[in-house]
Amino acid sequence: MLHTSRTVSRDDPRLDQARRFVRELEDDLARTPHYLPVEGLERISGTDQTGTVTSVVDARGDFVDLNIGSDWWYTVGPSGVASAILDALQFAQDKAMLAMALLRRHGRPTPPDPSADGPFLRDEFASSWSPRDAWAEWAAAEADVERGYTLMDAADRVVETRDSPEPRTISGPLGLFQLRLVGFTVVSAEINSHRVVPEDVDQIVEDARAALRQATREKDPTYWFSGEGTRR
Repeated sequence: MLHTSRTVSRDDPRLDQARRFVRELEDDLARTPHYLPVEGLERISGTDQTGTVTSVVDARGDFVDLNIGSDWWYTVGPSGVASAILDALQFAQDKAMLAMALLRRHGRPTPPDPSADGPFLRDEFASSWSPRDAWAEWAAAEADVERGYTLMDAADRVVETRDSPEPRTISGPLGLFQLRLVGFTVVSAEINSHRVVPEDVDQIVEDARAALRQATREKDPTYWFSGEGTRR
């Protein structure tokens, strides 16, 4: 998941939400047989302190979705909405971390990282081997080697991005929302407040969703393996 700054303090009004989330998840775990997954963990929501922005993550803390209330202009305003988006994302991630801790404490399996079972890790050629077809075997082996090199290159790109000390910016397609990162740590976010009016909430949501999804994708080696990263 993207790393965000922890902003929840002891007097945070959302702590009651977090406690209620833990109690409800404990109840769900008690009711759900061990051989079945616990429902609802693919969409864990968190709000900013004003309740204006809602961010949704999965159990790993990866960004899924975002919503901004229609009263945003008056509750957080154009200068505060970007910070509110990050605040909501951070709180949703905190709840996801609580969920993972509860799953482990109860001996339940935790959701796997999707990149750990990417298509490039599956041995597509193991079932196609035939002693009667040496040429097919050789071609499959050659393809495996080529895929191995591509996989190593994808892993290098992820490590290079993660370890780079240089700040980078990911912007939404509309140019309204900008996300600033160092590696995979979110440093700040900004809205072009001079270009927006109260009615632009849907465009802000669309732009922020796109930027956050892009930042999340860049942590996944399959993104680079597919060639998408090299086309940007």
